[in-house]
Amino acid sequence: MSDLDPAALAARLARDVPGLRAVLLFGSTLAPATRKATSIPDLIAIVDDVAAAAAAFHPGPIARQLACVLSPVTFALREPDAAVTLAKVNVISCAATRAALAHPDDLSLAGRLAKKTRLLYARDERARTETAALLAEATDVMACATTLALPRVVSLAQASRRCFALSYRAEPRPESPAQLATRFRAFARDYRARYQPLLASAARARGIDVVGDFLVDQRPAAVRARDADALARLLFRSRARALARWARQLFVYRGWLPYLAGKLRRAWATDA
Repeated sequence: MSDLDPAALAARLARDVPGLRAVLLFGSTLAPATRKATSIPDLIAIVDDVAAAAAAFHPGPIARQLACVLSPVTFALREPDAAVTLAKVNVISCAATRAALAHPDDLSLAGRLAKKTRLLYARDERARTETAALLAEATDVMACATTLALPRVVSLAQASRRCFALSYRAEPRPESPAQLATRFRAFARDYRARYQPLLASAARARGIDVVGDFLVDQRPAAVRARDADALARLLFRSRARALARWARQLFVYRGWLPYLAGKLRRAWATDA
C-alpha cells in the first residue's frame, strides 16, 4: 500500500492538478476487511478540463489527446523518476460526469460512484455540493438499471446486493463471488440505507409492486423480457467501452503491465 495516506495524496493532487474540483477515495483501501498490504488507493479526481489535468500525470501530447476520449481516464500517481505507484487516479471532468449520468449508455462510471466513497478534497462549498449531487444521481442510475432484470419476487435487501454487484458486471472483472460478498459486507448497512429507497422508487416507476420489504413483479413476461434485453445491451456497451479504456492504458498509465499482473494475482489468490 502507498506510504502516503489518502488525505496526503489528495493534497498533492490539489497542489499539482490544474482545475481540480474534488477528490474521492473508493475501492479496497476504504475498509480494513478489504484492504491488503499490496492495495493501492483508488481515487476519482473531478476536474474542470481533462486535457489540462492530464499534464500533471503524463506530459506526452498523445496521452493528453487520448485522455479526453471515453472518460474517465486512469493515471498512475508516482513520485518523479520513481517506479512505485502511489495511487490510481480516475480523472473525469464535471461536465462529462453530468452527461454520463444524465444519459447513461455505460454503467462503469455510475457503478463506481454509486459504491461507498469518501470525499477527501473539495475546492469549495459549491464543488462539495456538486459532488454530493453526482454521487446521488449515480446511485439512482444504478438502482434504475437494477430493476430492469429482477426475479418476480425479491426482497429489497437482496435487490441491494444485486445493485452493488451490477457495477462489477459492467466491466470485465477478475474478482470472485466471495470477494464481492466481502466488499458488500464491509458497508452493507450504508448500501441498504442508500439503495433500498431508490430501488423501491424505481420499481414503482416501472410498474413493479412494492409489498412491505419485497418487490413483486406481476407484469407480463413480454415486458420483463424487454427490460432484461435493455439491461443486457447496456452491459454489453459498458464492457466494450471498458475494454477500449483498458487498451488506452498502454499509452497513458505508467507501469500498466506490473499493475495488471498484480491485480490478477491478488484477485485469484485464495482467501487466507
